[in-house]
Amino acid sequence: MKIRYRKNRAFTLIELLVVIAIIAILAALLLPALAKAKENATGIACMNNNKQIMLAWSLFASDHEDRIPYASAYKSESSWTFAWAVGVLRLTGVNQDLSFVTEGVLKKYLGYSKDVFKCPADKAIITDNTGRHIYRDRSYSMNIFMGGWSGWPFGSDTRWTTYRKLEEIRNPSNRWVLLDMRGESINAGNYRVDMAGYPGDESKYCFQQDWPGIYHNNATNFSFADGHCDKQRWLDKRTLIPPVPIPGGRVSSRGNLDIAWMQERTTELDPVRRSYVSMGGLSKYPNWPHHGYWPDY
Repeated sequence: MKIRYRKNRAFTLIELLVVIAIIAILAALLLPALAKAKENATGIACMNNNKQIMLAWSLFASDHEDRIPYASAYKSESSWTFAWAVGVLRLTGVNQDLSFVTEGVLKKYLGYSKDVFKCPADKAIITDNTGRHIYRDRSYSMNIFMGGWSGWPFGSDTRWTTYRKLEEIRNPSNRWVLLDMRGESINAGNYRVDMAGYPGDESKYCFQQDWPGIYHNNATNFSFADGHCDKQRWLDKRTLIPPVPIPGGRVSSRGNLDIAWMQERTTELDPVRRSYVSMGGLSKYPNWPHHGYWPDY
């Protein structure tokens, strides 16, 4: 009997092109899903950072007679020992904020970790005054009205409540404490929402040096005084794309509803208007700025 051997037939060019096309289609379908999964993972990691810092913030208050840490303090002030992040970040050739965040009062509650202060989605590179490209070691900033500057209201903010104890925050689920901050505008440990125009006068809305960090698909992570974290997606391109370089003063943003959203969740009118003047000035508080609101800090 004659045995016939079957020859293995190779792919034709057309068949090979069809296979390649199918692989390309599958890749096109899968890559966005993978990118979305990566984005979700970094968002979750950022939320976890926020939750850890907020837990530390609450534990600190429990250990200090309900007092919350100062949002900012100069390293030259004795009050720096009560601030969550110390000093002012300057682009002078030294990326200073790593030591500043690890020296803040929340350090022991966070296990002296530096990673918790950095959002994994924050890949911003800053050019310092020497021309070097550097990464910031901190992505988050604290609401200036949560603890104030060494416990005091900042500049024209005397109309608004500077919270100094947890019990003073009457609506904790609607008062944010921590947010992602844009790297180019990070300076001191605080983020200051300019309350001009609140409530309802959209013609006065503005940014004042500080811009939120857009690290999560046109959104910013916020942590609130009750401990919950949430993501806010911005609507106005003026929030998403600030001027470059970011100005040090007031930038009008008339009708920007993103500012209205932040104002609503930042503070409230202070029933007792404080007597105080701008940063670096004199006031009826002779110890300021060398001493904080609390006598022992």
